[in-house]
Amino acid sequence: MNFIFGIAGMMGMAIGALLYFIPAIIAREKADFKLIFLLNLFLGWTIIGWIWALIWSFEKEKAPLDYYKSGYPGYTTEKALKLHELYKQFDAGVITKADYDKALKEILGDLS
Repeated sequence: MNFIFGIAGMMGMAIGALLYFIPAIIAREKADFKLIFLLNLFLGWTIIGWIWALIWSFEKEKAPLDYYKSGYPGYTTEKALKLHELYKQFDAGVITKADYDKALKEILGDLS
């Protein structure tokens, strides 16, 4: 009987940990993953911290053009258009995150 309670307790703890880290699991592909994970880890127990991490994990990442504007070193309209097209492909699910990151580094070179 104690064995069954032990197994049930361990399964309950595993399910609880999984539920606790839902925001970090959702955000695992985002650029802000580390910050969301730390918020979830240290302030998730406050409920407000957990909800904040959850909302942050669902936020859409900004398009490269939101960061890459004229005045940046090496800015060209051609690069901006390539970034815009690349982001549209990524947003539509045509390319993976790894392909997106690789193409981003190729377009921006040392700027990324």
